[in-house]
Amino acid sequence: MLKFPKIFRGKKTSEDAKNDIVDINPLEHKQQNSEEQFYELPSPNEGEVTLHFTGASPANGALIVGFFVSNGMREKVKFKSVPLVLMDSDKRVLARQSFGADVIGEVVGRSEKACVVRFRRDNVYGQDIPSDCQICFDIPAKRPQGIEIQYQSLPENISEDQQQELEKILAKLPSLKQGEVNFSPLKAIITVQNDLLTTVIIRNFSDKQINLEQIPLAFFDTHREELARGVFNIENLSIEPFKAILWTFNFGSVLQDRDIDLSSWHINIVKF
Repeated sequence: MLKFPKIFRGKKTSEDAKNDIVDINPLEHKQQNSEEQFYELPSPNEGEVTLHFTGASPANGALIVGFFVSNGMREKVKFKSVPLVLMDSDKRVLARQSFGADVIGEVVGRSEKACVVRFRRDNVYGQDIPSDCQICFDIPAKRPQGIEIQYQSLPENISEDQQQELEKILAKLPSLKQGEVNFSPLKAIITVQNDLLTTVIIRNFSDKQINLEQIPLAFFDTHREELARGVFNIENLSIEPFKAILWTFNFGSVLQDRDIDLSSWHINIVKF
């Protein structure tokens, strides 16, 4: 249960806004003891507006999230829109949604305000919400000027020479458009069991973290003939803004009724 010493109840402007704002009648709640009534918040930094996660509760696929807004400025602040993102301690996105101004409204200077919002079902990426989450304003990341995409992480068992070679390959890949996510070929082999293994470099050239869960892919050989396809279910694969990762897909057994040329190849996201 989400408990606050004060609950903000915003003005409802639309049906969507009604669903996003959670109304709680303080008269329906029993008197809480003194320890529960006061939620200890860190002092707001001078000139900053910060959010402090207090709890989350699943609601038929949706997610109700409580938080405090701390205004460290002398003047009151008023929000026109409120883009929020809920993350766990490893920075994995658990929920993301843009809300109307009424979920927070105005916050007077040097004060805190308790708020409760409802993330809709299609904006929630998991119902197992840990207690050490953090909620933040979902502000787009700016691409560093003059800095190319870097690897988010690399396998720990590769040598320094292999790491340098991978970084050179990444730097030479064709440029991407803003917001594009790309699968670039790195290596493809057919094992002795006739399984087709393909390793690609996945680049996220957007200002938001992406979460990949189910990817339908088709593999095309040097002659642009489709050799295999499959739907890959991936759990907890997140790529940060302007980052790249290596990933290997196993397409399973392929029919070798002809000589297969893997000197150049590509994979595409397809519809099944």
